[in-house]
Amino acid sequence: MSDLIRKVLSDILARGMTDSGDTVCCAFSGGADSTALILVMKELSEQLGISISAVHINHMLRGAESDRDENFCADLCKKLDIPLKIYRRDAAEFSRSLGMSVETGAREMRYKIFSEILDEGKASKIATAHNLNDNAETVIFRLARGTGLKGLCGIPAVRGNFIRPLLNCSRDEIEGFLAEKKQDFVTDSTNLSDDYVRNKIRHNILPLLSEIHGGFPQNIPALAKSLSEDEDLLSAEAAKHIDSDLRTLHPAIRKRIIINFLENHNIEISSKRIEEINSALLTGDGIQKNVNSNGNRLISTKNGRIFISKPKAVSETIDFLKIEKDGSYPFSCDRIVIISKVINEKMNDNANVNKKLTNHLADYDKIQGGVLLRNRQRGDRIKLPNSPHTKELRKILQERLPREERAVSAVLADEIGVFWSECAGIAQRVRPDENTRTFLEIQVKRLPKGTAE
Repeated sequence: MSDLIRKVLSDILARGMTDSGDTVCCAFSGGADSTALILVMKELSEQLGISISAVHINHMLRGAESDRDENFCADLCKKLDIPLKIYRRDAAEFSRSLGMSVETGAREMRYKIFSEILDEGKASKIATAHNLNDNAETVIFRLARGTGLKGLCGIPAVRGNFIRPLLNCSRDEIEGFLAEKKQDFVTDSTNLSDDYVRNKIRHNILPLLSEIHGGFPQNIPALAKSLSEDEDLLSAEAAKHIDSDLRTLHPAIRKRIIINFLENHNIEISSKRIEEINSALLTGDGIQKNVNSNGNRLISTKNGRIFISKPKAVSETIDFLKIEKDGSYPFSCDRIVIISKVINEKMNDNANVNKKLTNHLADYDKIQGGVLLRNRQRGDRIKLPNSPHTKELRKILQERLPREERAVSAVLADEIGVFWSECAGIAQRVRPDENTRTFLEIQVKRLPKGTAE
């Protein structure tokens, strides 16, 4: 066993990256890092008790060179007897549609595909080939943007179902491993230019920092570990106050709640955006202030709380209504959402709960923080009862509603995200069980078009 494989195995076991029986899908571009990832995971698969597959995404950005990369990946996977799924996606067009740079949009597109693979049950883990140098580049990039402590913790080795087995391996170690195996790889010509921000860091800043201190970037993991421990403590404290008036909190706690809010709504985090929201919270005096965010959404602050809404697209949509008490809430021109809190000791046995569970009954005590009644937003996801995977709400509604109904369907969300959808029902995390004592009952009353009540 080579030194690199021994190091990777140690990291996988120490961090609990895989479980016996996992299907690990490796993101495979054909470059040195992902080629090493494929070889390492294939060699360790039997010892770890996992099966390996691969996914290649042709971004259609480099013409014949992109096709060359695709063919290389197909040939190597065939040689190694690794199932490969190839996606051909126009990254430039996808990025334009989202108003993003190609670099950012291509990453967004990749992770969208990775999430689909997980949602469809084609893999239980996605392995990406981020390495030690990538982690150093990320820390420097975030430092330049003025990111807070959480951003400086670098790339996590494990995040949900995403794992990064090579994260503690340097690029030199990876290329040395491939040379030892006499394994070739492809080189993306765009990596040689300084047109992209990360390339500038890679070609200019990293070598200079390594010259200043020979321990760089090897010292990044120790730095990230130390900062992560501090961040974990502060984040745990912030979680205790998520439902508080944020104006009363220490700035370090308040800003962590802001960062968590942005993360939960898939909004890019920057020091400028954090300060805008922080300032709006502190100076609003109860007046709603809007901060433009990506995805054509609005972040609002009122009375020491943060909200997110989508500008009205059609006359039948609403931004959001904060649910603070039982009542009937008008929603679009043809329906009313009726919400009531029910305390009923007789409903606490399984038989009665299951009998009354009509997809509109939630465990009130499992709801986190404030409740908003709103439209579906881009990025909304929900894990339904008896479903093994979290799914995009958009996809669920596509299967159940005509196009004209999707934009105006009602959604209830708490601090974590969507917990009920008019058509999909409740999320697994708020499903009543034998311990439930207090229920939130949700009813949708339909009215004739044009009827006001």
